[in-house]
Order: sequence, then structure tokens, then C-alpha cells
Amino acid sequence: MTLDPIQMRIYNWLMRRTTNSAVRRVGELPLSIGSDIGFVRNENQDRVAVLRMQLDKGNSVTIAALCDGMGGMLEGSACAAQAISSFFMGCIRHQDVSLRERLVLATQEANQVVHSLYQGRGGATISAVLFDSSGGMLGVNVGDSRIYKYQEGTLEQITVDDTLADLLKNDLQPRNELLQFVGMGEGMEPHVIDIPTSYDFIILTTDGVHFIDRQVLQMVIQAAKDSAIAVRRLIDIAKWCGGRDNASVIAITPYPPQLPLLDDTDVVQIWDPFGELQVVLSKAIGNAIAEKEPTKDGKVIVAEPAENTKRLTKHKKKSKPAKRKTTPKNQEEVKKERPQLNIYFNGNAGKDNHG
Repeated sequence: MTLDPIQMRIYNWLMRRTTNSAVRRVGELPLSIGSDIGFVRNENQDRVAVLRMQLDKGNSVTIAALCDGMGGMLEGSACAAQAISSFFMGCIRHQDVSLRERLVLATQEANQVVHSLYQGRGGATISAVLFDSSGGMLGVNVGDSRIYKYQEGTLEQITVDDTLADLLKNDLQPRNELLQFVGMGEGMEPHVIDIPTSYDFIILTTDGVHFIDRQVLQMVIQAAKDSAIAVRRLIDIAKWCGGRDNASVIAITPYPPQLPLLDDTDVVQIWDPFGELQVVLSKAIGNAIAEKEPTKDGKVIVAEPAENTKRLTKHKKKSKPAKRKTTPKNQEEVKKERPQLNIYFNGNAGKDNHG
């Protein structure tokens, strides 16, 4: 299956090697994100990311999403990264439909991509919230990651877990197998969630956090007046209780009516707990992209579009410089002085190589 180059760029970035734990505030946005490997797992199969882009001069969209790779199945971290990158790409692609339909289409596309790659033998949950400055705020959920609303001292789960345990509430020994997940293929039905207009926090968690008693989570959030403090403390309490699974959190405080505008409508900003990425959409070359990432010394490297998008680019013919007349002797000198450019590509990019 040929994937969109933007999607592949986001996927590869989400699969890079990172530290075991990080919490951060996300730019000027009213939210914070964090993820921790815990004490038991060998790798972090959760993925957490936030995307923001300017749709036009007066309208922006922000998407916060977390995915939990399916334990016991193939490549959980890769499935989670594919789910988020596909979901983001779907939200970008379907800007001309309603907010609700956009979330459904993006989640279904993520399901199709992961299923096409793993044939139902790998998958991930997803919980996401999309804020469109002109269309309101909605959430979507598949699996057993969760979205909570916290207001005036009360924490309320506003999603439904896609598990047998939740379905068979009166069963004496309910089981926790997932009834549906991103990557299962046919039959997946995303749950679109109405986000209340009044709240102190919207909290998204993976099950490495919400295995803790809800009353404890409520007290932790109540004592935290800041989104980053809430995220840090929720992850810490999960670790204090054994850290038996990867723990990831998104905490969102009330959005202002209008966020500060971006300078460029062609720039997509993406954050995860460990860093930032900018993807530049070029109108002149359709889906082709130029990628910009800061290096350690603060410089910015601009890469060419992905190989399969170069055919979309219409290059202008460059005028040839006047030929320099040289003697056989200075021709040899020119050859010796000419700088050599060597480009190396990492053949392992995008593979699941987290220890």
C-alpha cells in the first residue's frame, strides 16, 4: 500500500528513538502531553501527538490524539504510530466536511491503513479531540483508551470502553479483551463524543494510567491547577502504583475563542512529548512536501520532497552558466578542487527498533 508522503514523514518521526519519559506544555496551546514507559514494559507502545494548522486567515484546527499499541500482537508501537499519522492525514484531507464526519472518516482511514499493513494481527486504540475554531470541539474513541471531563471537583468518563468488561457489566468475571480497535478491518465503528462546552479539564489517558481508581485520579487532578502539573502527577501516580504498563496523558484546559494565528497557512505543526516537527505543505506541487527540522546547533535543514512525489513537481529549466575555457592543465586542477557531496540514507528509518 502506497502511503501519503506527509503521513510517512509523521510516522517515521513518531518512531524515532526517544527517552523513556517526557512531559511538556504544547506551545501557546491550552494543553499538555506526556508519556512514560513504566517499570515493566521493554518499550513504550503508546504514541501521543498534537497537530495544529491554519486553515485560512481566521480558522485554525488543533488535534490532540493518543494511541495505545495492542499488547500481544504485532508491532504495537508501529501500529500506534501508523494510527496517529493516518488519523492526522485524514483530518487534513477532509477539511471540507463537518467536524463529526471528519473524525469518522479519519478514524476509518487509520483503521484501513493499519489493517492493510498487519491484516488484523496488529492494532491500536485511539482517543482524540479535535478543536476547530469555526466549528467547535468533538472527540472520537475506539478501544479502551479514554476521554474524561473534569469540572468542579468531579471526574467523569465521557467515552465507553470497547471491552467485554464494559459490555458485560453484570458478569461475575468480565474479560478485558477489546471488541474493536484501529486495524481490525471491517466492522469498526468509531464513537464520536460531544465535548461539553463547560469544563475545567478534558483528560485523555491510556490504560497504564486509568487502571488507578477514579477517585484517586479525581483528587490528583483537583489538586493540579495547571495542565502540565496534572499530566506529570497522573503519570507519577501510575508509576507509584507499580508502573506496570506504558502511561500516557493529554490534559486540555478551556480553549479561548480564538487562538493566536500562525504566520503561514501551509505549515503543519506537530508535537509529541519528546520534540516538535514542522511539515510544510507546498501548493505548487500538490501533495509533495518539504520537511524542516532543527538540528542540534539550531540550524534548519530543508529536505527535498519524498521520492514518489518528485514527479508532481514542475521544475523550471535553469539557464546554463557560460562554459569556462580551460586548458588541459587547469581542467585537472578544477577536478581536484571540486567539492564532493556524499549523502547517506538510514535504511532502518521507520522500523520498530525501540529497545
